[in-house]
This record gives sequence, C-alpha cells and structure tokens, in this order.
Amino acid sequence: MKTFLKRAWTEIHLDRLKDNFTELKKLTDETHTQVACVVKANAYGHDDENIVPFLEGLGAKFFLVSNIKEAEKVRRCGSGSEILILGHTPAEYAAELAENDIIQAAVSEEYARELSEEAVKCGVKVKIHLAIDTGMGRIGICVYDDDSCRRAAEQAERVSRLEGVILDGVFTHYASADSYAEDDEKYTEMQTELFFKTCGYIKEKGVKLRHTHCLNSAGGAFHYDSRSTLVRYGIMLYGLKPDVSLDMPCELKPVMDLKAAVSYVKQLKAGSYVSYGRIFRADHDITAATIPIGYADGYARNLSGKAHVIINGRKAPIIGRVCMDQLMADVTGIPDVKEGTTVTLIGTDGNETITADDLAGMYGTIGYEVICGISKRIPRVIYKGDEISDVVEYY
Repeated sequence: MKTFLKRAWTEIHLDRLKDNFTELKKLTDETHTQVACVVKANAYGHDDENIVPFLEGLGAKFFLVSNIKEAEKVRRCGSGSEILILGHTPAEYAAELAENDIIQAAVSEEYARELSEEAVKCGVKVKIHLAIDTGMGRIGICVYDDDSCRRAAEQAERVSRLEGVILDGVFTHYASADSYAEDDEKYTEMQTELFFKTCGYIKEKGVKLRHTHCLNSAGGAFHYDSRSTLVRYGIMLYGLKPDVSLDMPCELKPVMDLKAAVSYVKQLKAGSYVSYGRIFRADHDITAATIPIGYADGYARNLSGKAHVIINGRKAPIIGRVCMDQLMADVTGIPDVKEGTTVTLIGTDGNETITADDLAGMYGTIGYEVICGISKRIPRVIYKGDEISDVVEYY
C-alpha cells in the first residue's frame, strides 16, 4: 500500500466523482449539449493528474482550464480531449497553443487580431472561442441591446476572416445563475437572450460556429438551454453547491475530505491560555489536543474560535487562534484521544459531518475558496472505493 506522511492530508474519493459526473449528465440533454469538465486550479485542489484521466475514462471529452500552463499539464496527463483556456494567454504563445491543439478564449477583436498575427508569423492556426459579455462585466465584447448584438456579430465576422485563427465558438458567462431572487433570475434570462440573439446575428453573416455556450454549473442545473452546445460543470463536479442556499436537482457528494492526526494531548488547568494573543482562556480544567495543520496548509486563521473538528465521531471546538502549522481543540470528554488519532476537518466521522460550505460560512467566503485553498503542503490521497490508488505529494 502506498504510504504518506500522516500529519495532515486530503482524501480524494473517485467513486464520489463518478457519481457526481453521472448525476450531472442526467441533467443534460446530450443530443444537444456536451458536458465539459472544469479542471482549473489543479481540479479545484483535487489533483488534475488523477482527475483528468479518471473523467476521460467516464467519457469526458472536453476540459476547461485557466491558463496555458494548466492546459499543457492536462495534455501531459495523456489527454487527447479538447481543452479550452478561459483565461489570458499572451499572443506570443500562439505556436504553443497550436502545437498542443489548445483552444484559447479571445476577449476581444483586438486580442484575436494580435493572436492571429503571431500565429501567421509562426505558420500555425489557433482555435479560439470569442467571449461575449452579456452582463458579467469581466471579459468579452459587450452587448446590452439589439444594436450592440449586431455590432458584436460584425466583430465576430471580422475575426472569422483572420488568417491565423479559427473561430470555433463563442461563449458568455452568467453573473447570478446561482440565485433564486426574482431580479437575478430575470438577469440570467436577459443574459441568455442577449447571447443567443448575438449568436443568431453571427450565423446570419454566414459564420459557422461549432460551439455556442453559456451554461456554468448553476446554469446547467437551473437554467438549462439546449441551444448551449456545452455545459461547463465545475464546482458541482466536485460535490459542492454553486450557492449553499440552493436546493439541488440532483444528489452531490463532496469528493474531498480533509484530515489530520493528533500530535499531542495535554491537560490544562482552569485559567490557562491557548495560542497567540491569549484570546482563549479555559474557565475550567480541559483536555486539549494539538493538531498539526494551520493556515499555511489552507485551513484559514479566520476559523479561530469558530470551527469544530471531529475526533472519534464527536465534534470538538477549536480553541485559540489557528497557527501557521498547528491548531488546538478542546477534546474534554472525548474518549481515546491520543497521539495519532485521526481528526476530520472536512468530511464525515460517525454521525457528524463538516462540509467546506460549513467552514466557508463561518468567515464570509464560499466553498470554492476553501477547497481551492488547500495548499500543496497537503498530500492528496486518491481513493478508488476503499483502496488507495495513488498518493500525490507536491513536496
């Protein structure tokens, strides 16, 4: 069996990923829409080198990343699937994009022209998807009424005639598809209408587009539209909700657990202080456990005095400030806590569960940030069923 340093680690459960992928496919009319898997940020912290081949084995054929380095890493995983970079790539990398058969998001006509000029110099052609900004305000050609949709179509038509690029598709991104609020739902409907109106005008100009896509995770779950040729599933693939308040149309299973091992157990008298700043003072005798994980590992300092951990099936509150490499918990009354006892920081032990969304809610962020923030000091222990299939240690 593969071994690893049992200080702190994540457990990545591929069987749960398979279940999530299967559930998401059920939400999709695959005669019109292809499921695309977002694996940026090291597959949201889950280890892309394991996640990508596993998803390909399940039938995934389209992946999305943030930058060229991530895209090339996916290629090095042996992937023959399509890869789309959603973020910025300087035009000088045109040859690398073409050589690795990577599709690049084009944020504007000007960028497409720069990329084309560089590609021509290198004797290559680069596939692109042109971004249309329907209301996210981040990247893309802005559209907000009929006239602007027509102007965007004119720009797309000019881009399609550039010598060094192949206009393979256009896309947009929803700003608030993960909200039930009436004004947010209307806003998403407006974005959809503007996008497909623009697509219609582009096609009227004789431009053939292989892909027109607008659906992110929340879009696929709550605003599915068969006109979108891709649905870009990210956070839901890994078992988290786009927004914690949402009632999901399918069952999702968190793929990542976060665990550690107790390093020290001590008895503290009433009046004893714990950790920096002496913000915790025991008002009675307690048993405290030191756990070797901290904010340098991605367990936020903002969880100090707020979060719990689970030890031997029972919740224990964190006491004092979370340190860079360690934290302390009050384990008074919990039997058999000793050095080496497993601690669950995200996951389930017995009847108790702590989710990434639970932690996120304690310091005003989202589950995405929690799982993406688990640092590379933490090994990724990959499970297939109950068996460890791989251990990824970045150090």
